[in-house]
Amino acid sequence: MNKLVYMIFLGFFLLSEAKEPTLGILKKVNSNTKQLFTISNSTFVCESYAVIGIEKLANSKNLETPCRDNINKFYKKNPTAKYYSQSLLYVMQRYHIEFKRDECLLFASGEIVLSEILLREGLAVLKPGFKDEEYKGVFKIAQKNAKIEEKGVWKDSIVRDCIAEIYKE
Repeated sequence: MNKLVYMIFLGFFLLSEAKEPTLGILKKVNSNTKQLFTISNSTFVCESYAVIGIEKLANSKNLETPCRDNINKFYKKNPTAKYYSQSLLYVMQRYHIEFKRDECLLFASGEIVLSEILLREGLAVLKPGFKDEEYKGVFKIAQKNAKIEEKGVWKDSIVRDCIAEIYKE
């Protein structure tokens, strides 16, 4: 009888220690890399983990003006690219979120996180010096495939050179 009680207690303990996913309700898509979520009564901005969105590059004061102009030209040619996350995510839907430092992993499509999707579509670039072993390989492959397939900003060599500027910093 004592063994049975012990086994039941151990089972409950192990179940209580299992980590439940953090689910947030999407309230608004601010940009491809920033979304507004609520959990309980708290509202917060979820910024995509490990990537720099091209909208942030377009607004960067550190990059040369021709670089910013080329990104703006890209948006004029591809108006849906600026709102890609809005077409992918649904307001008032719950999404699994994992927090990494001051950014978050938003599981946008099953096990696939938004950062990977944006890299794959050429709508973001991997942050220089990114070293998270869990995601480094997947993110690098996604970005490399976008380059090879010339997706998103990788279509134009001027934009490619522009993005190379951030890796020099």
